[in-house]
Amino acid sequence: MGFDDLEDAAAEQDADESDDVTETESKSMPETTQTNHRSEAQATETSDDWKQHPAFPYDDASQEAIYPRSETWDDFEDTLDFEVKRELRDAGLRDIPKREYHEALLKLAMEQPERLAELVKDGRKE
Repeated sequence: MGFDDLEDAAAEQDADESDDVTETESKSMPETTQTNHRSEAQATETSDDWKQHPAFPYDDASQEAIYPRSETWDDFEDTLDFEVKRELRDAGLRDIPKREYHEALLKLAMEQPERLAELVKDGRKE
């Protein structure tokens, strides 16, 4: 049917998200009483804890569909895979949920509304 690609994308996203939830649940969280009694040296050792957890929980995500051209989507995924993910790995970040990339992408668009409008106009000229 006409929505086969949408169903495939939804199933793929659900699989990615369930992997993220399982991974997050499998990691143990420190006890709050332990964090109150940490020394300065221990606090420094755990300063990279933010790298181990998603930026926001799945429940806070809003599932919205986007409809880019196939070529644009392929280029976007290549950029993520070969440039963005490499930079994040260099910073010690791995296994980023897709929702975090999409969140960052939307924030980038909001930071540069003039550029976004320009790209929409350019798309109409193609």
